[in-house]
Amino acid sequence: MYSTGLKMNYTPKQYNFDPAFLDINDVRLIGCGRKHYMIVTNDNNIVVWGNVFKEKPEDVSHYSEGFSHYFGDSLFDGGQIKSLEVKNSIFGALI
Repeated sequence: MYSTGLKMNYTPKQYNFDPAFLDINDVRLIGCGRKHYMIVTNDNNIVVWGNVFKEKPEDVSHYSEGFSHYFGDSLFDGGQIKSLEVKNSIFGALI
């Protein structure tokens, strides 16, 4: 997975996520905003770079490549994440 398009990221940067943190074959949705990236996995977890949620995970195993890992089932009381919509989505891309 690569990121590109932000002011400091015109050259694509490859992310090498720890497979225990994020299996890139398990990605269901991707959203890119002005100052954040969001990835939703098939098991309803969210991986975020930037300020999307106020609370940050305290456990260091919930971080990789600058991204934070959140459990969607506990954030949304078991509700399934159906889609992502981000404001200012033209500022970056995850490829």
